Amino acid sequence: MLRKILRFIGWLLAIFALYVIGFLIFGTLTDWQPEGTEALEPSAGRLAAEPVVNDSIVSFITWNVGYGGIGDKDFFFYNRANGFWWTEPGTVRMSKERVASNVTGQEITVKSNLADFFLLQEIDTAARRSHYVNQLARARDARRDYAAYFAPNFKSKRVPLPLFQPWDHYGYVVGGLVSLSRYQPSVAERIQLPGEYGWPTKNFQLDRCAMRQVVPVRGDKELAVYNVHLSAYDKGGNIRRRQMTKLRELVMADYEAGRYVVVGGDWNQMPPGFDWFGLNPTVKTTRLPFAIDFDYMPIGWKFAFDPTVATSRTSAAAYDVKKTRVKIIDFYLTSPNLRIRTVKGLNQRFRYSDHQPVYLEVELL
Repeated sequence: MLRKILRFIGWLLAIFALYVIGFLIFGTLTDWQPEGTEALEPSAGRLAAEPVVNDSIVSFITWNVGYGGIGDKDFFFYNRANGFWWTEPGTVRMSKERVASNVTGQEITVKSNLADFFLLQEIDTAARRSHYVNQLARARDARRDYAAYFAPNFKSKRVPLPLFQPWDHYGYVVGGLVSLSRYQPSVAERIQLPGEYGWPTKNFQLDRCAMRQVVPVRGDKELAVYNVHLSAYDKGGNIRRRQMTKLRELVMADYEAGRYVVVGGDWNQMPPGFDWFGLNPTVKTTRLPFAIDFDYMPIGWKFAFDPTVATSRTSAAAYDVKKTRVKIIDFYLTSPNLRIRTVKGLNQRFRYSDHQPVYLEVELL
């Protein structure tokens, strides 16, 4: 009897080993490995967008829309204690109705808030996690007269998580950054950022990039706009530091070439000087999230954020205004030849995403 039990356990272990090895081989063979800089083609709005910035005031909204899957009533299974291994059945992705509600809310937000540029992150074009809703098309529909560009940063044939639930994996994903612009860029490109996780994690993780657009400004000047979504789940912050170094090189080169520069997006770290406890007054002790060093950029460069409105929440459970911890990781960096006129967080109580939009208005000096 004991021999039969041991034999049965041995077969189970062998089947599990083959299962894991199979996914490692599949992930390695299908791993998307973007490199360098790639020119982007417009997704829409090429003829409708204005050819040049004629105003001295330019406005932006940046927002990580959370692929439509993490509204106020939703959570992200991976951020739970055992999310890598298993989760409650049916919670790897939220219901189709919840995703539809979140995506509709995102579309309404883009339609009802006026800005010259919308810098959106975690937009799915086709993904099992968002029930294959084409969120790029929905963003285009919200601003039909804007130039729309898409830069992928997540392509996976199958993300095999939770590991012990092969019948309910995270699955197929194609998603990335979307920039909507009132003005037609003369340059639009995807720039691969350095740093990646070790094997085999890198096979199923995002390949972080920056979307860079250059827009003509009256008087033979130019505005460089960056849409970014830097690394998360980066213990020690080493990958993110490499990305920050590359980003600094890029924006400094634009500024030294005489351009205005705005960087907006999800930095996955706090801006310099942000008081985390100011938004979490009931928390007595914690390990503070990473923050950007005060000397990251030369004097004159400015980080723009609204310290009164959180832009990100913990997502291991549904949103609770009294319990959920919040922070600011979505904000802007502006060059010295710009004056910040307004920066305002749009408080939606995380209704449509685990992030909130941030509005910025700058003056071209």
